[in-house]
Amino acid sequence: MRLWPLLALWPCAVSADPLTARYVDPTDAYGHGAVANGEFAGLEVTWQGQTHTFQFKDAVFEDTNPRLFDFNEDGTAEVVTVLSGFNDGARIAIFGVSSDQIAPIGFGAPFGRRNRWYAIAGIADFDGDGAAEITYVDRPHLAKTLRFLEIGPSEGTWTLTPDGAVEGLTNHHLGSAVIEGGLRDCGQPEVVTANANWTRIMVTSHDGTGYTTRDVGPYSGPDSLAAALACD
Repeated sequence: MRLWPLLALWPCAVSADPLTARYVDPTDAYGHGAVANGEFAGLEVTWQGQTHTFQFKDAVFEDTNPRLFDFNEDGTAEVVTVLSGFNDGARIAIFGVSSDQIAPIGFGAPFGRRNRWYAIAGIADFDGDGAAEITYVDRPHLAKTLRFLEIGPSEGTWTLTPDGAVEGLTNHHLGSAVIEGGLRDCGQPEVVTANANWTRIMVTSHDGTGYTTRDVGPYSGPDSLAAALACD
């Protein structure tokens, strides 16, 4: 199913600003409850002093916050979100500047069933091929699989192509408002998560041929994953 925004508004503004994004209009219409206070009817993007609000008839934004990353290196970031459909569950959705307007520019494949969520872990060029990947935990309370999507910018619809996966990892407790761990760069981009049963801190990176994971110590709560981000 192809998703298109139900509402897009451009109010007047008096000054130019860099691109910013936030979720707006908390809602219980989806009613999943995986993320505390984490379901929103709208995405608000402000660029060059104008604000554009996106809403979808059959989906909500299910996430902690939008992420900004300049995939095509044109000096303006794109907005990365998790969009959850009432019928087909979560997918990664990217919004960006297209023909001097803010618009959806790329959608990942949906899970295929509602109440199945993706928890974004980081964005970087993990495999060093010049194209950035979005990494997320697929169903952090069920499948606990870290996946990588390579992003292919284009003049038309962007591509989001699966680029690897590692099983047995998670970054979110059911019902928490926080996604734990995240991206670190200790010489190369790496992803910090917990193992599947929340006993160990795991670091995943690309070794030149594929994604590998190593154990770097015991998990003792959110602060232990936060400390692992510091490369100490």
